[in-house]
Amino acid sequence: MGKLILNSFKQQALQFEESRFAAMAILIIFQSCMGSIAAMYSLMNHDYVSLSISVIVTMASNAAFIALSPAKWCLGIVYTSVATSIVLIIINLI
Repeated sequence: MGKLILNSFKQQALQFEESRFAAMAILIIFQSCMGSIAAMYSLMNHDYVSLSISVIVTMASNAAFIALSPAKWCLGIVYTSVATSIVLIIINLI
């Protein structure tokens, strides 16, 4: 199972490199929207720790894209950002 996930990630990184700027635009929009939704729910609950985490992770992902970091870094940070945003949304909805 671990090899399958690792091979899938490597394949995604290769596809990302082939169309880097198109993929960057789509991923920046998607993860920024997820981060802003998490920030909105954090503000609604006056949970400033969640807000800070959401902003830091989302901006780190955007910075990695803008700095043209290696594909594996960009994908790893995007996955982390989206997962963190989803967790924060769920926590703030409960």
